[in-house]
Amino acid sequence: MIASNELIVFLAQTDKEERERTREVIMSRTLNPTLQQRLFFDSLMNGIYFVDRKRNITYWNPAAEQISGWQADDVVGKNCKDDILVHSLGGHKLCREHCPLLAAIKQGENLEPATFSVHLRHKDGYRVPVRVRCIPVLDEDEKVVGAAEIFEYAYVKEEVQREINKMGRVAYSDALTNIPNRLHMENALNDWLCAYYDDKPHLAVVMADIDFFKNVNDEYGHNTGDLVLKNVAAILQQNLRTLDIVGRWGGEEFLILLQNIKPEQLGKRLESLRTCIENSQVEDGGKTVKVTMSFGCTIPRDGDTVLSLVERADALLYKSKNEGRNRVSVEAIQ
Repeated sequence: MIASNELIVFLAQTDKEERERTREVIMSRTLNPTLQQRLFFDSLMNGIYFVDRKRNITYWNPAAEQISGWQADDVVGKNCKDDILVHSLGGHKLCREHCPLLAAIKQGENLEPATFSVHLRHKDGYRVPVRVRCIPVLDEDEKVVGAAEIFEYAYVKEEVQREINKMGRVAYSDALTNIPNRLHMENALNDWLCAYYDDKPHLAVVMADIDFFKNVNDEYGHNTGDLVLKNVAAILQQNLRTLDIVGRWGGEEFLILLQNIKPEQLGKRLESLRTCIENSQVEDGGKTVKVTMSFGCTIPRDGDTVLSLVERADALLYKSKNEGRNRVSVEAIQ
């Protein structure tokens, strides 16, 4: 008889990758579930089947039928290596060469249960990507009497993860420049500010703005203006270190976060960025467009918030604007 409590705990965890190393095992006297246990197994969305020590199949649930195309009547009593699921990984047939069920039987309670991705062969001949986990079946004397395999569609999780990643990119990336957007930068700045209060690393917040950008749109059109924005974003990103972040704050404004940089190094670093922008140009339909950029830079103080830091960097940016543009204003070190 299968101990339902331990099995339920194990199966409930098979979808949770953070628990993939669980060491729960099935305790049973027999590999044939009772009626109550069949009701439980038959309700699972995961395919599950049991084999004895000779790998003869003793139970096959409806989800296994749906995923594989094989009905229980087709497979119960047959051996799992008899060209049924034909698990393959990297061109190797696991059922014959490296059977995970056989490993579960041989290793018993010493097995480290792990989830891995393979392909099974559907009854109709096509391949189905699945995630598989095999575990030993023990009797009440902890003697290995067989093994169980739990499997599920792999592409469902992969598609969901792709959609999550896609939504994340949409939510946190600027559609035009493909760099982080304002929401991303606000979150990043908040995280950096928390780190500042924890151990006082060297941080700097920079607000940068393309000079006379309205004139670019008025004279050359918005399509050219978009090319200028993309070019500026690319230059800023290419000339920052991997530990720094630049994002589009809005319009022609960009927010730059610098870390592990001493205050006395800020002026030189930003002058380098300013020069790169000044020396760049955009070619569009025979037109050559050059722009410059102004910068305002501040460093955190005790009691600062995201809002106060941005406002102070913005004030320093406008100091650069008022003093003639195409320049850098760094907050005086106190």
